[in-house]
Amino acid sequence: MRKLLFILMTLTVTNFSYASFPVTASNAEILNTIASEDTEEDETSLLEAILMGVLVVSILGFASYFLIKAWWRAWRDEVKWVRILTYVTLGIVSLMLLLGGICGIVKGGCVYNMQ
Repeated sequence: MRKLLFILMTLTVTNFSYASFPVTASNAEILNTIASEDTEEDETSLLEAILMGVLVVSILGFASYFLIKAWWRAWRDEVKWVRILTYVTLGIVSLMLLLGGICGIVKGGCVYNMQ
């Protein structure tokens, strides 16, 4: 039974036939018209966009709630890697805010022009 199943799987997998034909300008025009007909109803309505936005915000809200809750619990229990990662994250965020503020004050921003 196993040999028969193996033979059937081998014949099924290796029995491919490929068609090759030249693509001419007339074929390209036909393909373009078919492609343009398919894309007529692809836009989402306003109601669908609003519902998708509400869904994404609610999922991210619940996920962030449970993540912050777990993080706060680990912080209270004085888990060492949580405290280290918190300090590193706060340092990187404060550095980015500091550099963003400096670049906002400087005329022309912090872009180096090589001319």
